[in-house]
Amino acid sequence: MKRLALPLLLALAPGCGDTTGSQRVTFAVEAAGIERDAAQPLSFTNDQGWSITLSEARVALGPLYLNTIAPLEGDRRSPLQRLGDLLLPSAYADGEAHLGSGRIVAQVTTQVEVDALAPALTAVPGGGDGIDVPALTAEVWLFNRDGALGGAAVRVAGTARRDELEVPFEGSLVIDQSLVSAGGSIDEARKVRGIPARVTPSEGGALRVRVDPRGWFDGADFRELTTGAAREGRYRFTAQDNVGRAFLNRVRSRSSFTVSFSPTR
Repeated sequence: MKRLALPLLLALAPGCGDTTGSQRVTFAVEAAGIERDAAQPLSFTNDQGWSITLSEARVALGPLYLNTIAPLEGDRRSPLQRLGDLLLPSAYADGEAHLGSGRIVAQVTTQVEVDALAPALTAVPGGGDGIDVPALTAEVWLFNRDGALGGAAVRVAGTARRDELEVPFEGSLVIDQSLVSAGGSIDEARKVRGIPARVTPSEGGALRVRVDPRGWFDGADFRELTTGAAREGRYRFTAQDNVGRAFLNRVRSRSSFTVSFSPTR
């Protein structure tokens, strides 16, 4: 676990230095995959009719901020923009375009690796802190991590099946300059903003973050991977094929995360 040596953003964000009528609070933080039967594999079907079973789904995330900015309602992109995202991975997090600075009311500065296949919540060392002001959205940052993630921010592996075809696959998301738009920064590429989070931090409560990988491959047709060569029994997707392009966009979608708060641990 890594706790970032960052200044307290509550004091830096507009309006956050004045806590009149509010109380400073500290709270626990827990992270996991979606709630499900851990004895069963995580299987789902994407919008292209592929039945997908994941054998690995790891995400390195942190820091996390709670913000008073309202979430984006639905997908306001035009059909042409959505098609363009599949052809060329977007260089910004889902929902980024509509968001202003808002007001940060709580933060979690620890960076942590989450097994998105594990439903049991685990404690994030250091917890979080802020003020007891209602938030509407969360902002999660992704970061590259060594070890099991091999220098990537997200690593995934599994098998996709449709009709008689079975495609074992693997791939990853690495936060690098290829995701940075003209005039942008690498930090913008790390952010997933606009995650719905209607929560109010309170002393002694618990902020809970769950990672949902089931939408990561919407729009992906795994048949394209079989035109290349498998390596060690798996086909590796990249940003040059439709599976990789779909993944790079969807894994940074606000729908990949659920943020909630319990007033008691």
